[in-house]
Amino acid sequence: MVAVWMLANCRNGVSSYEIMRAIGVSQKCTWHMLHRIRKAMTDASSDKLGGDAPVECDETFVGGKVKNMHKSRRVIGMNYSAGNR
Repeated sequence: MVAVWMLANCRNGVSSYEIMRAIGVSQKCTWHMLHRIRKAMTDASSDKLGGDAPVECDETFVGGKVKNMHKSRRVIGMNYSAGNR
């Protein structure tokens, strides 16, 4: 998402080296990533998402239970239920 944001918000474009420094991956990886993002941003690729058919996506939760975290890593606002305190 950082690479998409940088590519969309830079008036003069963005190089693969600049994104490499920003997100901490190899230049080869960012070069391929930029090509795929640029291709996805074109109008011609809209038919690949199903055309007129609905597109489905799943939700994802990244993280774990607060009670399993180390005491120094716990954030008070992360308690989702009273049982995890």
